[in-house]
Amino acid sequence: MEKKQRRNTVDSSPPSPQEAAATLDPLVQPIHDHDGEPVYMRRQSSIFFIPASTINENDEKKPNNIRRFFAYMERFSGILYALLASFLITCLNFVLKQLNTNILDVMIIRSLVQGLISIGFIIYKGYRPFPASNGLLVLIRSLFAAGGTISFYYCLSILPLPDLTTIRYTQVVWTAVLGLIIFRERITLPTIIASILTLIGVMCVAQPTFLFPQPKMLNETFQITIITKNNQRLYGMLIALSCALSLSMSIILNKKLIQKKIRQSIIMFYFLLTVLIILLIIRTYYWVFFKSKQQEFNFKKNFLTKEFIFSCMITIIQFIPMILAQKAIKREHPSIITVVNSSDIIFALTLQNIFSSIKTNLLAIIGSLLVITSIFIVGAHKLWLDRQNRTCIPTSIQENVLKVETKK
Repeated sequence: MEKKQRRNTVDSSPPSPQEAAATLDPLVQPIHDHDGEPVYMRRQSSIFFIPASTINENDEKKPNNIRRFFAYMERFSGILYALLASFLITCLNFVLKQLNTNILDVMIIRSLVQGLISIGFIIYKGYRPFPASNGLLVLIRSLFAAGGTISFYYCLSILPLPDLTTIRYTQVVWTAVLGLIIFRERITLPTIIASILTLIGVMCVAQPTFLFPQPKMLNETFQITIITKNNQRLYGMLIALSCALSLSMSIILNKKLIQKKIRQSIIMFYFLLTVLIILLIIRTYYWVFFKSKQQEFNFKKNFLTKEFIFSCMITIIQFIPMILAQKAIKREHPSIITVVNSSDIIFALTLQNIFSSIKTNLLAIIGSLLVITSIFIVGAHKLWLDRQNRTCIPTSIQENVLKVETKK
């Protein structure tokens, strides 16, 4: 009863569009639904939580050092979960890139497994899988999210992981810009600065030849090889940029769907179904119409290899950092989690320069740092706005919250 009263008092409003945008990354889709207010609002781990004046009697018996340690762990648990999730997902993507497999084939298996889990959750909850309204909007959002996700894993075999990760995280700035345009909000100075830094950072990472001319080589064969690699790199960068824009647009459309009270599990189901259908169409086209021996269909050669089985295991293990990311979102403000998640870029740079023969040059590192700075500016600005508008929870309600959490 106390819990119900607390929820009615504190959480009468659904999540804001900004919260929905920050928490619903198509590459880290939650299976469950978030009903009511953001969970971090009532967690001691969030900076939005205002501690009660009373202390639990059980805590008074503990030594001061132990109590402080657990208090700090609880306070920063959201950030720790986010860092661990970022580290694991970057390591798994790095290993996946090193294997000589077709990542799109592996993604078919992953989408199938994740789709079956999603169907099981919908059946368990008794939801209607077909939305009565906004079906077209769900379909359009699924197409953007699927296109961005497929583009990301396609580029994983073309670009170095730090470059791909950097371009992919420009979606934070593009989401803010698209949000200002679609929701007709007034553009702010932090958004302008972040957009400029992002564009400069992308240019430094991509290093197009018309801005950064390559030195002439005396060996014509070697020069042709360099030109071919540069063209392939530019091609991958364009796809990676389209990936970031597609993911940004899908997040904006997701905000609309959340506002229309469409359950996230339904949105996710159609996203996974769209990914699976598009991947099957792409692979069938190559298997049937493509004349290259590398792309022809051979079940034993394509699917019954150690590399392919190991790649499938890696993509299934990626569910673990996804769960950790959702735990982080529950415990801390989405803007802080967004900034912490950008540590993917740092982890990717570290792995690339330690375990790979391809090293990142100084200009690309500067570009990555500029993108991280732009993400920090956008996240800090949203955080400041939300703190300005936050509602203080009365002490009596907080005491009830502490009692409920203690009973759990």
